Amino acid sequence: MSRGLPVYPFDEERWIGSVCEAGPATARANLPKAAMPEGQWLYGHKLGAGEVGEFVFLECGEFAVFGRIINVNLPERDRLSVEPEMGKAVEAHPIGTIQLLATVVVGDGRVRGGVSLHPRLGAKVYSAHPSLIKWIAESAQAADGPADPLVVTLGLLPTASETSVNFTPERLFGRHCAVLGATGGGKSWTVARLIEELRHHSAKAILFDATGEFYTLKSGVRHVYMGGGEAAPAGSTQVVFPYAELTESDLFALFRPSGQAQGPRLRTAMKSLKLAKLCPEAWPKGHIPKAGQAKAQYYEKYGQHARALEERYADFDITHLVLQITHECVWPNGGQQGSDLKIWGPQDQKELGYCISLFTRIEQMLTSSELECVFRPAGKPSIRAEIDSFLSDPQEQIMRLSLKNLSFEYSTREIVVNAIGRHLLDLGRTGRFRSQPVVIFVDEAHQFLSKQLGDENTRYPLDSFELIAKEGRKFSLNICICTQRPRDIPEGVLSQMGTMIVHRLTNDKDREIVERASGEIDQSAAAFLPTLAPGQAIVIGIDLPMPLTIQVTEPEQKPDSRGPNYQSFWRAKVGAEAAQDPPEPA
Repeated sequence: MSRGLPVYPFDEERWIGSVCEAGPATARANLPKAAMPEGQWLYGHKLGAGEVGEFVFLECGEFAVFGRIINVNLPERDRLSVEPEMGKAVEAHPIGTIQLLATVVVGDGRVRGGVSLHPRLGAKVYSAHPSLIKWIAESAQAADGPADPLVVTLGLLPTASETSVNFTPERLFGRHCAVLGATGGGKSWTVARLIEELRHHSAKAILFDATGEFYTLKSGVRHVYMGGGEAAPAGSTQVVFPYAELTESDLFALFRPSGQAQGPRLRTAMKSLKLAKLCPEAWPKGHIPKAGQAKAQYYEKYGQHARALEERYADFDITHLVLQITHECVWPNGGQQGSDLKIWGPQDQKELGYCISLFTRIEQMLTSSELECVFRPAGKPSIRAEIDSFLSDPQEQIMRLSLKNLSFEYSTREIVVNAIGRHLLDLGRTGRFRSQPVVIFVDEAHQFLSKQLGDENTRYPLDSFELIAKEGRKFSLNICICTQRPRDIPEGVLSQMGTMIVHRLTNDKDREIVERASGEIDQSAAAFLPTLAPGQAIVIGIDLPMPLTIQVTEPEQKPDSRGPNYQSFWRAKVGAEAAQDPPEPA
């Protein structure tokens, strides 16, 4: 064994073949043991001896070239050798294609990305020992960190169930993280496992639970939920996002005014209501009539409070909004033929008619039960205040926000979650997370990223999490997105993910997106994605010298990701119908 490596890579007992063709990115090797009915076992570890997906070392002087077998076949002349006649042994000559991934300096154990020196013809090929695979996967993080770093144990090597693979939090979350995979591939378990590991290390994390499946997380988790409907689990706190903590742009996205007539009236109405709240002595009823009224007082007060009026938050009495828009639908000047510039003119019936549909939308939303958490908070705690309380409590590690009961109607869910993300980014920009980094987990991220509301005249991008992915790292605010639809995530966001944990992906467009977003995976490695078993994932990282397949360790508290039980439902229905049928006459 060398000074640095846990196991000598060129163990003759692990020899499986020799190089017969060398190229810049791949090599081909004779693998005489690959035609055996099944692999072998050596000292308790499986020795594939030429299986697809097996990691190998190629002898190259003072270097060991690390690679992965991506294809095994037989020459045409030997293709019938795997069908020997009874009692007659036939020799086969399998050939394997090896993807070259990294280089290991045998003398000191250093791992270099890429191939420093290519193997010569006849170079021996050795099956990689599990301890060496673990060494290579963990090598980069040991170089620039403490001697005994804190680590996250994510999973095990599929071929060696006793060999765990550890990652430092800097590697997993330092440049953001993505958990990708089709339904049933194990994404939710991976998120639950990551959260458990963070909790063990007393880290801070906020989970946006889009479907409510993570209610099973127990110890050390603060559970809050938004929206009504089903009863929340015991111990959960219902929170709201009062409209006064939304921005004017958020309300525009909710109310969707048309750009030509409704948009300008809505904007001026919001400014007027903010001014009325700032000056109750001038407008004690909370709204500002304009038809036939003098302009002097309005502009005087506006000038006094100009800075406050430019604040982006919607701090006004929204119950007066429809009435105030009516006040705004006036002619600009009064007097005969609009000659008096000091007063507003009479009601403009034409403009008022244009705003009727806007009035209807606003009134529907203000009375909608789905939007009660926004427009009728009724003294319930604000999610912003709850987040601030959670961040200030050193005893709490995980906060879970359930969005299961938050309606999609009027794009409420997307707008509210985007506003929460914006609040977190604002906190990061003020330096709130410098002494306590925070990781945000966004489940079903395709619901919230790459969203844009409005039409060609009025567009309202919902880009808070995209901005966190692009600039949050320097504020110690990192994001972990989880989705089954990578194609619905902007490539600009995926390209910011320093680590990707990719479960089974069957859609070719999803695989192409992952390939383009990560320079660490190519077509050969992506070809393994559709065949991954549940719970298996390929970890791709900027610091990882190669894509690594792991079996994610089951979380202690598994999320409730079950689908409907058709057997019990259908059987119960058939039984109920049979009980209702009258007996046939004798």
